[in-house]
This record gives sequence, structure tokens and C-alpha cells, in this order.
Amino acid sequence: MSKRSRWAVVVTSTTMAVALTACGSDNTPKDSGATAKPSTPPPTARPNATYSPPKPLPKGKEGTPKAGLPQGVDEKDATAVAEAIAVTDWTFDTDLDSSPSDAQRRTTQWLADSLAKDVANAQPLAQPDAAWRTMAEHHGYTTATAKRAYDDQQMDLDTEAFRQFEVTVKTLGRDDWKGPTDTWVTWIHLTRTDKDQPWKADTMRVAK
Repeated sequence: MSKRSRWAVVVTSTTMAVALTACGSDNTPKDSGATAKPSTPPPTARPNATYSPPKPLPKGKEGTPKAGLPQGVDEKDATAVAEAIAVTDWTFDTDLDSSPSDAQRRTTQWLADSLAKDVANAQPLAQPDAAWRTMAEHHGYTTATAKRAYDDQQMDLDTEAFRQFEVTVKTLGRDDWKGPTDTWVTWIHLTRTDKDQPWKADTMRVAK
């Protein structure tokens, strides 16, 4: 997948501008005095032409992915909550999921209300990439393990915490196929209203 700032889940978007340069040989004849013929005007769109936007991908099936999901997460422990999000976010199962967005939706129990709403309602328009299609051909799934990272670690406050993980994602098939292994870095910002409340993530960033 290209694989997500899915969010970030978080959800960040990147706009890329591509400049195209047209090249040609310098074989234009010199001016002979002849009158140039007017060029043919470009065709115009039919007045009744309409654009049909692509339909969003359907959501996946309910169920537990092959690799399982974190259980018994202590929601008053910022590290435990962030690790559960990081692992769940990368735990795919093509027998259940139509796209990586389905894995992201499984994290909503640990997300702040506004982010949970965005993630729950997200429906991508683009078809899954070649890597996802290959995995699906093998009835594939991923396993994800998260290791705490400490780059630019910020101190916890009673109502705010920041966690960073290196997430190793292995791609496997139910037919014993083995796909690539990738490592991603996930930054998660968590908040709570007071120290007796559960931690919830309100921002995430993902990079390779």
C-alpha cells in the first residue's frame, strides 16, 4: 500500500506538482513568405457531457484479522494505548478488508471523538495498489509488532502524552506465501480530560 499516511490517520494530505516539458527537433522550415494555414481548433466537450466521480470502495467485512488484535489494553496507560493503535493500524487481512482503511477503523475505540469519526467514515476512492492485490491473491494478511522509539521524546503531562514506535510489518499468505517486510515509524499524540480518564489519540503521523 502506499502505504498510509493513511492517516494519519492522521490524516495528512500531500499535493505533488509535476512539470511536463515537451521537446522537439529544430526542423521548422524558414519563413518562405507563404501564408500559414490556421491551425485546427481543439475539439470542445459536448455541452451535455457529464463527469461521474469514482464510487468509494465498499467497507470490509466484520471479524478479527488472521493475526489477531490487541487484547486487555490498559487505557489509563498511554504507552499501552499508543502501541495498540500502532499495531492495529497495520494489521490487515485481505479476506476481511477491502483496503487498509478497514484496519484503521478497528482503532476507533482508542481515538478521540473527532478523529474516530473521521476514520470511521473514511472510504477511499482509489483501488488498492499492486502490492495489496498480490497479497489478496494469496489470501494474505499482515502481522505487526511495535518497538518503542525515543527520538525527541517529550515529557508526559497529566492530560497529554506523546509516543513513538517503530512498527515492523510482515506480509504473509494463507498458502504459505511470504511477501515483503517493511518498517514504519508512527508518532501518536494522546490526550485525556483528567488523570482518571482513559487516554485517546487525537493525532497520528506515519513515515517510513
